[in-house]
Amino acid sequence: METSRFTLINLLVSFSFFLTLSAQMTGNFKCSGSTTTCQSLVGYSSKNATTLRNIQTLFAVKNLRSILGANNLPLNTSRDQRVNPNQVIRIPIHCSCSNGTGVSNRDIEYTIKKDDTLSFVATEVFGGLVTFQKISEVNKIPNPDKIEIGQKFWIPLPCSCDKLNGEDVVHYAHVVKLGSSLAEIAAQFGTDNTTLAQLNGIIGDSQLLADNPLNVPLKACSSSVRNDSLDAPLLLSNNSYAFTANTCIKCSCDASKNWTLSCEPSQIRPSNSTWPTCPPSRCEGAESLFLGNTTSSSCGPRSCTYAGYSNQTIFTTLSPTCPDSAGPGNYASTFSSSFNFVMVLIQCALLCLCLL
Repeated sequence: METSRFTLINLLVSFSFFLTLSAQMTGNFKCSGSTTTCQSLVGYSSKNATTLRNIQTLFAVKNLRSILGANNLPLNTSRDQRVNPNQVIRIPIHCSCSNGTGVSNRDIEYTIKKDDTLSFVATEVFGGLVTFQKISEVNKIPNPDKIEIGQKFWIPLPCSCDKLNGEDVVHYAHVVKLGSSLAEIAAQFGTDNTTLAQLNGIIGDSQLLADNPLNVPLKACSSSVRNDSLDAPLLLSNNSYAFTANTCIKCSCDASKNWTLSCEPSQIRPSNSTWPTCPPSRCEGAESLFLGNTTSSSCGPRSCTYAGYSNQTIFTTLSPTCPDSAGPGNYASTFSSSFNFVMVLIQCALLCLCLL
């Protein structure tokens, strides 16, 4: 009897643990780091053919350039560009962290149409990127089965701003396809099974639920953007670009360039009306250099790189940092070498005296 009771308790604990892990994957993305806001990505696909214009409207993306950059599409791509059924388009969203969870800001809303249900909105309209339970929770809907035409609801897409093992990453909400495995997803996005499992609170493929969002960390290019910059942290994943500093600067991430953010003047008019023209991007410490220029120094080539912006100016810096050619460190090194040389001479002289 005692053995049966013990077995039953174990089964209940295991079942509860399984439900907890599953809930973590199908619900929230953890967001408990020091950064409370950031740019995140979601992977959207429609079962029917659509256009970039429709996607831009659905996700309330202010400028089409943001979608083009996230997908590394040419800038002259039309808003009416066809998007095929089940074709995945990466959408940049503004992520906000609160109470250990990350969700998109309130820009993304949906107006209920005839015959809509919350389940239909979650799975069909937004491609499984959010659950109807989450929509109901954040909008405080008393009865999810009783919604009316014309009602507007905030769509809280999952996201995160957390670092991964101390490194900046771009968190990407990937909707799991039927029959996928952690190994396949990890290989597709350049990560590993263990990282995916731990990040999503699951322990294996048996808990990988189809048509639900999985938190996938995409490696981000390192940058020189200051913490006090209005666009910090500026996180871009491989094969993507973005406009920043009121569209005056274009930055791109390319793994072939040593995973270092590359920025240059965009040659586009500023989007902020307070800036009649883009401020000059001269390099601090080398006024003859401009953003993107390279110069030679005693420690090798150095580039004028983008470091962020404020309401009045664009920040730049020389990178990489060049250590001073003189200083206590260099002196100590020279002294140590000289001392070692003298000691070798003394030892040689003593050896010669012993042989005499």
